[in-house]
Amino acid sequence: MAGNDLSIFTLNDTDSTKIFEQQIVPEELKRFEEQRSSHICRETPLAVFVVGQTGAGKTLTAPAIKEVIRARRGEPAHFIADTYKTYHPGYSRLLAERPALASPATGTDARRWLSMAAAYAIERRIDVLVESACRHPQDFADLAQAFHHGRYRVEVAIMAVPAALSRLGILTRFYERLPEAGSRGLPVRLTPRRVHDESLNGLVEAAQFVDAALVVDQVVVLRRDNLVAYSNERIGGVWKEPAITAETLLFERQRPLPEREQVFSIRDLKSLHSREAGGLLPQLDEIRSLLNKLEDGSSARALRHLVLPVISADVSQHDDVVPDLRLGLHSP
Repeated sequence: MAGNDLSIFTLNDTDSTKIFEQQIVPEELKRFEEQRSSHICRETPLAVFVVGQTGAGKTLTAPAIKEVIRARRGEPAHFIADTYKTYHPGYSRLLAERPALASPATGTDARRWLSMAAAYAIERRIDVLVESACRHPQDFADLAQAFHHGRYRVEVAIMAVPAALSRLGILTRFYERLPEAGSRGLPVRLTPRRVHDESLNGLVEAAQFVDAALVVDQVVVLRRDNLVAYSNERIGGVWKEPAITAETLLFERQRPLPEREQVFSIRDLKSLHSREAGGLLPQLDEIRSLLNKLEDGSSARALRHLVLPVISADVSQHDDVVPDLRLGLHSP
């Protein structure tokens, strides 16, 4: 391969479509079509995005949202672009022979298959939960617009996590071999710093899109531990509160850590510091320096716990309690 040209691994349209129709649909999507046909189809279909830079903690937030959707509406299709990489015919060979190339070489096709999966879901009104690192923020915008134009209710949870914590999260999940280090069967991987930083910046663009475009119906900005920094909802095409999703995201990245985040960051730093992995200590020193630079906490906004619809249909939710994400239930 000449230089770093990864385009030679990109499949042509015919092969890409064939793999999607013959492998991805039967294995990943067909059961949701059958499930949807067994439910009352008068409901507005739902698309929920959980977005955050790599290492932000999406894989810990998404299950809580998915549990409510499953209990009240049935199992949603769960889309993570990276998981489609395993369908690329060259993925296994690259993983064995050139593991550093396995992910970037198959990324273009994985993103294309995610777009195809979204179109498949929209045509059949299948509820979806999408996890995205927003490394390619236009992909997020395109998907959100596609679901909106497909007459879906679109809700977004944005992870507002300081760069120091997400970088620490990447190292911790890799060296501690945590389950979230390998999404849905992918091998445990150490995300490159460049990929982290691209997704960190891309998330800001995604938040700006949420504020400006008349596409998203409800948004919540979350810290780790599902603590809410900001929530808003569009009713009749108008945001109820000032549209400050992007502003809140940037603010939260600079605020001092809540107590639990402090405790866990100190624990993780100590654990990683005890290891003798090459090049790890300089990274930990830089992360510790970033944590020390966070602003004084005197002006920090109050945080509260995330409110989702109650799971049991037999339990009523107080009328004055508005869920931060309605998850399609009792939409205004």
